[in-house]
Amino acid sequence: MIAVDATHLKSKYKGVMFVANAFDGNRNIYPLAFGIGDLETDASWHWFFTKLHEAIGECPNLVIISDRNVSIENVLRNLIPLLNLIVIFARSSERNMLQGRCKEHVAESIYSILRFARTLRVVHLIGKIINLLVKWFTERRELALNCTTTLCPNFGEKKLRNRLEDVARMNVVKVNNAQFNVLDGDMDGLVDLTNNSCSCRKFQLEQLPCKHVVAVCCFLKVNVYSKASRYYTRKTWMDAYSDSIYPIQPHGMWDILEDIRSRVVLPPIARVMPGRRKKIRIPSQGEGTIRRKCSRLLLLFECEIKGPGM
Repeated sequence: MIAVDATHLKSKYKGVMFVANAFDGNRNIYPLAFGIGDLETDASWHWFFTKLHEAIGECPNLVIISDRNVSIENVLRNLIPLLNLIVIFARSSERNMLQGRCKEHVAESIYSILRFARTLRVVHLIGKIINLLVKWFTERRELALNCTTTLCPNFGEKKLRNRLEDVARMNVVKVNNAQFNVLDGDMDGLVDLTNNSCSCRKFQLEQLPCKHVVAVCCFLKVNVYSKASRYYTRKTWMDAYSDSIYPIQPHGMWDILEDIRSRVVLPPIARVMPGRRKKIRIPSQGEGTIRRKCSRLLLLFECEIKGPGM
């Protein structure tokens, strides 16, 4: 599942930054691609999705989540039959629910981190992004190397251990050699080991054994980790961060081809609006707002300045 979105740059010449993100097996944000264009047009989104496809290759049953941008719909409508895509257009609150995040959309989390970097020139913005990726890849590579569990600790391993604790109060009834009915006193589940499915649908959605599948594995004395997707394994987690990302070298050390050096690149035509540039985006419909309360000390200080009765 990949989340795509775009945000406006706040530098002198403005522009738009395109982002494609996913989750790793430990449920951390995993940036896939960044792009910079002039506007959110059909041509810009087509260029970005073309480059994204070149980077990740063919991914069967790939799900793309985005907002209801008209240009995204126009481009993906033509790419769906070619790339075997499943596209979900959702509002902000719906995207949060789909991705299991109750606070922020995954792409908007990146924008929050790069909020001040978006006011910089493009070269410095790219430098900030690369420094962020260097930091994330280094930290997570060390975590993966020091991990001793079979699955990623913060998601797969944690969920399976919690579900193993619930097995004692469940009753497994064998229907046939492949199907089992699990009674848990809340929401019973019909498990089919042939199709790797459960009637609660958590097994199919997460690709991680639900509590009903865990109960069946314990009943049959089967290793429950064998039913988990390799996406959650420690090896896949390590492979995701095995490559190193290097910071940008100083401008004088760049090896620029002669045909590129000879090109004259002019800044885009941008109209600078009067007033201070906005740095905080306007929340989408359905998004909650954060209310900040002043401290008691600040209120007392204000009262002392104004004086009583004012």
